[in-house]
Amino acid sequence: MGADQIHGLMDILGCNRMEEDPTTAAPSVNPASLTGGQKSQAEPHMRVAVRQPRKKDKKAIWHEEEFKAASGVVVKEHGDDRTIPKYDILHRQQVGASDAFLNLHERDGSTDHCEELLIKVWLPDTQLRDISLDVLEDRLLLQAPKYRLNLALPHKVKKDSGNAKWDKLSGLLSVVCPIDAKIKYFTRPDEAFTR
Repeated sequence: MGADQIHGLMDILGCNRMEEDPTTAAPSVNPASLTGGQKSQAEPHMRVAVRQPRKKDKKAIWHEEEFKAASGVVVKEHGDDRTIPKYDILHRQQVGASDAFLNLHERDGSTDHCEELLIKVWLPDTQLRDISLDVLEDRLLLQAPKYRLNLALPHKVKKDSGNAKWDKLSGLLSVVCPIDAKIKYFTRPDEAFTR
């Protein structure tokens, strides 16, 4: 098919010749052919505003679009005027008398030997029925009328095995999450190489 045949086909279909618009670089179309002979109400060569990308903070260590949680949950916090509540993350061990006095299980005070995370969140002027809590394997998501919290946890946790307690007098939510640790300790070097 030659150039003259393509131009003839375009005339039959009602398209003008391929004249590029300098602002859009798109072929113009005859509006009368699209509306059944009626003139279009849109102005010819109408300009469309293109959304400019958001300026990145040069001092930031990372940007939000670069960060995605391992659980796949990304919470948009732009435009949310709720405050982030005060919180603490504590590591807990189950220590008995044999560990405290004789150290039979060879435990130390490091976070390597902890079995649970205790997350304390202070939510003053909040009622229990207004709190929404989701515990994922790598983060804790809390929503309340005045507060929001998207907290990355220091260890992976067993998300279905924890519990939470609410103290309405002090406005304290205590969440206990068992750590999902797969650490095996060896006392002798030859144990590491045997199966």
